[in-house]
Amino acid sequence: MLFTIKKSIITLALSLLALNAQADVISVENTGSGATIDQAIDIAVRRSIEQVKGVSLKSIRVNTQSYSRSDKETTHSKNVNTGQRVTTHGNATYRILSEKCSDTTQCRVRLRVNVEVPDGYERQQQLKKLNNNRRTIAVKSFTGSHSASFTRNLESRLVQDRKFKVLQDLNSENLDYVLEGHLIQASTQRRTVDNSRTVEMTGEYIKDVKTYYSSKVLVEYKLIDQVNQQVKWSATVPTTSSRNNLDLLLDISAGKVFSQLKENIYPLVVIKNKDGSLVFNSGGSSVKEGEYYDVFAMGEKIVDPITKEKLGYNEKKVARVQVSRVLPKVSYLRIVSGNSSSIDKHSIARRAPIVSKTKRVAPTKPKAKEPEAPSRISF
Repeated sequence: MLFTIKKSIITLALSLLALNAQADVISVENTGSGATIDQAIDIAVRRSIEQVKGVSLKSIRVNTQSYSRSDKETTHSKNVNTGQRVTTHGNATYRILSEKCSDTTQCRVRLRVNVEVPDGYERQQQLKKLNNNRRTIAVKSFTGSHSASFTRNLESRLVQDRKFKVLQDLNSENLDYVLEGHLIQASTQRRTVDNSRTVEMTGEYIKDVKTYYSSKVLVEYKLIDQVNQQVKWSATVPTTSSRNNLDLLLDISAGKVFSQLKENIYPLVVIKNKDGSLVFNSGGSSVKEGEYYDVFAMGEKIVDPITKEKLGYNEKKVARVQVSRVLPKVSYLRIVSGNSSSIDKHSIARRAPIVSKTKRVAPTKPKAKEPEAPSRISF
């Protein structure tokens, strides 16, 4: 394997130029060894620049074939040469912390190297690392009535949640998921009932006209796993109302779809702090104060015996919590039932089912019997 480094770039890295006033610097410590002090310094500075700014790697493969033929035989030979070229670039200054040369002409130095980077470089690298941990998703335009506004609403929720990296290119090789769907119904029905009448005795006309509305949004969608080319999740979501509020229903319906997607890809995780307090790893508009959630401890991994696909984990309900305070990125919880000692760092939470409360009717006391009047007896 061939290993080559551009000498011109190393020379540039070692130039002691004044650092740009608008640039930042990142300080690192490194060691280098070489036949001379200068060679050891070259290696230490190069390592520092590579550590901060990375390297570019180019692989080269050369195939050569030769034939020879005589009256008696034909020979054929084939050679394959492979190599790599590694390059890096940057400006740096350094300070020698220690240096030592042995009798065997082997020198070793330790340097503190200040590598010049663009303004805000560290923050950009942090954001890049954060984005690499996010799932990438693209929303294919939904079809049906009012689908354009519905798609924008859903895409906006994914962007604002900050756990997804939303891409516009549906054919990108970096896509994890594609979301597509259809609005089966998005309409409001109006019904008018006219019970106006004229009173016969007085001739008075009484106008009695009532208007009733029935709004409904019915959307079906599916989440496609691009890596395995299979449908990860699909559902049909109904939302109804007895009012003329179709825009509100579309917003509520988009919220339902988003919640289902997030629960399947990023279930809520309960974080247990050192002081014993509990928080969700989510906040903002995705969690509301006063909501109830069931907490589950994760047990043994469940694997399909035929396809060997991981289906999930064995879950055990250990507690029920209520959201007490919502911040932009986390939500604080209080335990309603269960024990906090059963909640570990891998516990997840799902919204608790809403149980309708029936009004308790106070038992009616039996009425006291009134005393009977005495019978009148005549003699």
